[in-house]
Amino acid sequence: MVPINSKQLYYFTVISETGSFTAAAKKLGISQPPLSKQIMLLEEELGVRLFERGAKKTELTEAGTYLYFKARDILSLMDSVSEDLKHFPSSARGLLKLGVISSAGTVLVDFLKYFTADYPGVRFEVTEGNTYELLEKMKNGLVECSIIRTPFNPEGLECVYGKKEPIMAVGVPDFFSEISDEKVSITGLTGKPLIYYRRFDSIISLAFQNSGIEPDIFCRNDDARTCLQWAKAGLGIALVPQSICDITVQDNLMFKEIDSPDTVTQIAAVYKKNGYVSNIAREFVTSFGCQNGML
Repeated sequence: MVPINSKQLYYFTVISETGSFTAAAKKLGISQPPLSKQIMLLEEELGVRLFERGAKKTELTEAGTYLYFKARDILSLMDSVSEDLKHFPSSARGLLKLGVISSAGTVLVDFLKYFTADYPGVRFEVTEGNTYELLEKMKNGLVECSIIRTPFNPEGLECVYGKKEPIMAVGVPDFFSEISDEKVSITGLTGKPLIYYRRFDSIISLAFQNSGIEPDIFCRNDDARTCLQWAKAGLGIALVPQSICDITVQDNLMFKEIDSPDTVTQIAAVYKKNGYVSNIAREFVTSFGCQNGML
């Protein structure tokens, strides 16, 4: 049995992205026969067909599509190892592979001002995604630590939580014409089209259930920024964390805190408990807790 090697995976991704063996060979600066040979060996080793070879275009099979996304992560991880070792084991300098959610807002920005002042030699490689995507990338070693948001399963993670923050109702003035207070109750959202990202399902459902009201869900999505864009267009009321509202252009939007003990969330800095974690990542998470008054 011949093990899969990084050269084969790299060749495979180039073919996948260029759409043909000819174009891939040209990009790689090699002739086509050895390229085809490497892919044939890869297919034999895996026992699956990776490409459907057409007259004009080479397309990925279902197995090939699966391997393509895995191969990109594997190659990215391999590329980062040498950079990591250059800075091992110092926590005063180096590259921090950090995962960040879109709704981190000013909480992260304000913290970074203090962290970079204490650790001026640290540089960042940031991967953006939702909480579940970042947890998966952390599991696979593609990021070392992440800034994510509750709710999530903390099992197997070292977690430092930021302060609790309310969920805000954000929309054009027409949606709040009968509400003069700075806060809005759950009942005040009755019958109004709501826009929120699906990770808040449990929070929103509980809050409305406890108030005996059925929410009018207009849109669920995967990003707080999408919620705000739809709200700006007047399509409904976005339910988003307070921290992202602080970096949002006001324009024609109104921001009202939801007056409910159920609609709260927290940002957390996390890394895996088991496995290698660099000193830089540990210092980052610890400092996050100190700066946010949690340690």
